[in-house]
Amino acid sequence: MRHGQPRFPGWWRAAILLLGWLPGAMLAAESVIVISPHNLSIREEFSRGFAAWYRQQFGGDAGVEWRDVGGTADAVRFVQSEFAAKPDGIGIDCFFGGGPEPYLLLADRKLTEPYRLPAAILDGIPQSANGVEIYDPQFRWYGAALSSFGILQNTRVQRLVGLPQVRRWADLADPRLYGWVGAADPRNSGTMNNMFESFFQACGWERGWQLVTEIGGNVGNFDRFSSSTAKDVTLGQSAYGFAIDFYGFTQVAVAGRTNMTFVLPEDFTAISPDGICILKGAPHRELAQRFLQFVMGEPGQKLWFLPRGHPEGPQRYSIERMSVRPDFYRRYRDVSNIAFSPFELKQTFRYNAQLARDRRDVVAALVGALLVDTHPELRKAWRAIIRRGQSAADCVALGRAPLTEAEALALAKTSWKDPAFRNRKQIEWQTWAQQKYRRLGEAPAINPP
Repeated sequence: MRHGQPRFPGWWRAAILLLGWLPGAMLAAESVIVISPHNLSIREEFSRGFAAWYRQQFGGDAGVEWRDVGGTADAVRFVQSEFAAKPDGIGIDCFFGGGPEPYLLLADRKLTEPYRLPAAILDGIPQSANGVEIYDPQFRWYGAALSSFGILQNTRVQRLVGLPQVRRWADLADPRLYGWVGAADPRNSGTMNNMFESFFQACGWERGWQLVTEIGGNVGNFDRFSSSTAKDVTLGQSAYGFAIDFYGFTQVAVAGRTNMTFVLPEDFTAISPDGICILKGAPHRELAQRFLQFVMGEPGQKLWFLPRGHPEGPQRYSIERMSVRPDFYRRYRDVSNIAFSPFELKQTFRYNAQLARDRRDVVAALVGALLVDTHPELRKAWRAIIRRGQSAADCVALGRAPLTEAEALALAKTSWKDPAFRNRKQIEWQTWAQQKYRRLGEAPAINPP
């Protein structure tokens, strides 16, 4: 049982199941069934908000029945597996949460049901911003909130240890940060996969691999989930962490602005929609459509954007997410804790969600094999390179990948679909990386300490 859910004795749990009641949908005559990687705070606030909105709009009771199978990648795998066995519908109404790639995938495989929102809602949401689609032109999915990625920093630890504040992703490769950087495994975290992918798009494949490998050498530990990385920074186990904006804003709110800060790096920042869609064969189609109306309309958007305790905002939990409605940033400028508008962001970098989706699994497997599974060898090699003075030749060798960008994309579209091939390739990459790091780690120092 998850922390925060009500505990019931066995006989009462049986009664609940017989009556069709579930936490988050108590006393509701009908519930929309939603699979989501969202955390407990989002689930509870949207359950409460949807029930109140539905009662006001339609004079009846409706709730949300949540399905939780893990992170975004886990949820996508589960949905695809279920549809493989039950192609007409899997008994789930909506997929809610995660970046754009899962929705592009589900839409391409015709596993979503298009639904055009009423004009009163859609007129307040631009179809795209800064080159990024906020919702699908064919209405197969919508961005329910906007996400950006940045660096969460424990400024108290930095002051105590004598570490610098950073403003750029490249700053995380600074040798002084050895052991103080936090990140998570992109094979388990869609958020983290998007962050690593943005390095390869913004810097180019070769330079991107060199940079993430040097940063990986500074990582103290790769967490399983990105939420754990943010908490590690708050607890002082790391001084810097890869973080999605709402984890950063939430941890700053918890620890205080004198102890924590969250920055959008100056070298590049990826903005992407956090999606929602109706799944094919939704068992409660009309209720699912109304759930989308709530999430995308002003009542749902206020739950993301307004501070906890605001009459129209979340009541128990602070969510701190960027709204897809540009007018909110003007209307609530002095109310919301979100201090910047992604619609006013000035940068040339544009995150290519289609490219990210096409090579998602290969990139995640590469990062896993080259940085996570071989992390002890990487740290030793990086430490040896630092001691030798960080020559350009050493840094290039450290960051070399076992295949080119074109080869990675071709692999994703062909052989990677074979499970046996995937396993062999990942073992091959791990062995290749271990041998590379051991060679670099065992070379003699030019100026031994």
